[in-house]
Amino acid sequence: MDKNNLFTIDCGEILLREFRIEDVDAIYELTSQPEVYEFLPDWWSTREQRLNWVINYEVPSNKGFLRAVPNVSGQN
Repeated sequence: MDKNNLFTIDCGEILLREFRIEDVDAIYELTSQPEVYEFLPDWWSTREQRLNWVINYEVPSNKGFLRAVPNVSGQN
């Protein structure tokens, strides 16, 4: 997917955007931290499970959400 076509919200120091398949390693690394398991023990997963989650849940859910919201002028 072209990175320029991702829905983004620029909050100044923070940029919010859709998940991409290329994000799976960073998501896996983040969710593999001991602090995450301490508070969210059911988030344990393998990298392959995270990849499956991004491909089959996050990306389709994001696309469905974006199809359902009205097109707002000035939004990317």
